Amino acid sequence: MNTYTKTRSNSNLFQFQQRAFPFLLAWSLFSIVVGILAWIKGDRWLRGLGMQFAGWGLIDGIIAAFAVRGAVHKSIQLASGEITPPEYTRQARNFKAIVLANALLDIGYIFGGSWLIKRFPQDQEKRGMGWGIIIQGAFLLIWDLVLALFSPGGKHER
Repeated sequence: MNTYTKTRSNSNLFQFQQRAFPFLLAWSLFSIVVGILAWIKGDRWLRGLGMQFAGWGLIDGIIAAFAVRGAVHKSIQLASGEITPPEYTRQARNFKAIVLANALLDIGYIFGGSWLIKRFPQDQEKRGMGWGIIIQGAFLLIWDLVLALFSPGGKHER
């Protein structure tokens, strides 16, 4: 059995994504709930934090839902042979490249949140927003690095 066939029958990139992205969906739901509660019941700092948590949670949820849907579809294509070994390799490499690029963006989010805190030291709502961005960016940085580290590679044998 070659590596590609083994990849098709055991754990492959698309099965990995189907297992991984529900965790992002759970984080998004947590963020939305915490964000709404903080925004409704909190002081200015918590309102700022809550706005960021709810907004980022909504976006993360949309991304996670589409990722799971796409991974299910691609798993079916892989099982039926519609995705060839070179195409699988290309998609696996692209996935890693995308999550590593996202990790760089996450670092930018963290710096952006820090800038907001420093730029508006007296505005508690903006400071809360800054902390919300930092927390969400830090989570996403860890998330993207874990995806890049543990996602199956794209190598195959003929």
